[in-house]
Amino acid sequence: MSVPIKIELFGIGTIEGNIIRHIAPLTADAIIEKLPLNLRGRFSFGSKKYWSLPGVEIFKGHNPKSIMNAEKGDILYNPKTDELIIVLEDIEMSNKVNKIGKVETNLMILEKARNGLNTKISKKK
Repeated sequence: MSVPIKIELFGIGTIEGNIIRHIAPLTADAIIEKLPLNLRGRFSFGSKKYWSLPGVEIFKGHNPKSIMNAEKGDILYNPKTDELIIVLEDIEMSNKVNKIGKVETNLMILEKARNGLNTKISKKK
C-alpha cells in the first residue's frame, strides 16, 4: 500500500511523492498518523545532499530493512535524530535509516530552498 503525499515548500512550490508502507510499516504508519506535519526544513550540514525535517517525534527504531545507502528521491526517517530526510543525490548515510517513500515530481525545487523554510507534508487529496 502506498499513500500519496504532497510536500509544500512555502513560497517555492510543491513536491509530490508516496509513503510506501510495506518498506517500513511501523515507521510509515506513525508518520501517516501524524499528517499533516508542519516543520522547518534545513539542508544537511555543509552540503545540499539532503533536505532534513527535524522534530518528527515518532521515535521508531530500525527495522530489518534499514539501509545506509540512499538514492536520489528517497524519503527516509532517521531514528537516531528523529528527522525526515528527502535525498537530493545518491548518498551513504552515517547510520542506518528507514526508507519510507519516494519523491515522484519536482525534487529539484528543493535547490531553491533556504534553511529554516516552513515545510508542510500532507496526504494528497
